This record gives sequence, C-alpha cells and structure tokens, in this order.
Amino acid sequence: MAHINLRRTENISGNFYVDTTCIDCDTCRWMASEVFGQAGEKSAVYHQPTNATEEMRSLAALLSCPTSSIGTVDKPKNIKEVQQNLPALVTENIYHCGYHSEKSYGAASYLIVRPEGNILVDSPRFVPPLVKNIEAMGGIRYLYLTHRDDVADHQKYRDHFGCDRILHTDEINAGTRSVEIQLSGSEPHQITDDLLIISVPGQMHEQMQMCINWMVDSR
Repeated sequence: MAHINLRRTENISGNFYVDTTCIDCDTCRWMASEVFGQAGEKSAVYHQPTNATEEMRSLAALLSCPTSSIGTVDKPKNIKEVQQNLPALVTENIYHCGYHSEKSYGAASYLIVRPEGNILVDSPRFVPPLVKNIEAMGGIRYLYLTHRDDVADHQKYRDHFGCDRILHTDEINAGTRSVEIQLSGSEPHQITDDLLIISVPGQMHEQMQMCINWMVDSR
C-alpha cells in the first residue's frame, strides 16, 4: 500500500496521491488520465477527482497499480463497488482485468468471454476479488501468455481454474516449463475456430512475441 510519508511533492494537494515507489508503468495515466499525469520519471496526481466517474476511475487505477503506489488520505468508502467492476468492459466481450502485477512490469491483462470458454490474455495479480468475478463470468479455459515478461501469477490461475496455458517455446523459461500448450515456429497457430495466434516482432531482436486474433462470428 502507498505511504503518505512517501507522497511525491509533485502531487497536487488533496485526497489522492502517488508515492515515491512508483515505477512509471503508465497504468494510472491511461486508466484515469484526467487525474494522473507524468511528473519527471514517475506519475503524480495533477487533478483531484471532482465527480463520481473520476473517483471510480481513480480507485480502479489504485487497485490496478502494480506497486500499490497510489493512496488516499481518507479511507475510500466505495472501494468494494470498484472491485465489483473489475474486469471492466472494453468492447463487446473483451474486459480489462486491472490488478496489474509488478512481476509483469505493470502489463495489462484482458479477459475474452466466449461460450466455448473464456480466454485470459496474460496474467494479472491473483487476488480474491478478481478471481471471484472471473468465476462468475464463466472461469478460464485458456490462459494465453504473449511474452515471457507477462506471466505474473500464471501458475496460480492454472491451479485454481484448471486452464490450459499457451506460450511460445522461444519464451519459455524455468518458471513456465510446465505450460500445457507450447507453440513453435513463426507460422500462425489456429487454436480453435475463432482463435488464431500469430507471431510479431518481440521486445528485443532475438525475442518473439505473440498476439491473439479473436474472430467474432457475426452470423
């Protein structure tokens, strides 16, 4: 959790603040851009929430901060309501999970809800409120890991939901050797009728990163 004694001086005065443990992952700045901005090499609050929407977005960013670097002076009264709203709808049946993990350097994770079984794209933190909500949404059939850096709590999700994990062999290391579906080569991989995985250039020239192409049946 954030500590008031570590509050950055760049924050505007008020309830919300970012402390010095921020790793500049940008999560809060795109989840609540009207409140959080960049100040130096870290984030800071430049505008305190003035309505319910801004406050809810700021609290979602607080929950999603991978280093728990966002805090409030006063204890939030509606934090449980915000917890109930994660995963948050992005479009159609795609949801942003929130709860980013420091193990994945703050990478975002998404849940694709589908009748044939849900797909979790990369791993968020394994926390009870999120796990409970994913259970209510139908659980997880596949946990698709796009890159070696974005695996976070993959084993906990595997153990809890019994999902099959998918990762390219070039991205496998000691912590992911037990992944159930190990892809190889650079050709597209058709996992199901509506799920195609393709390779794209990685973060480093010797790495391969995979992305998902989920095809919506418009019939």
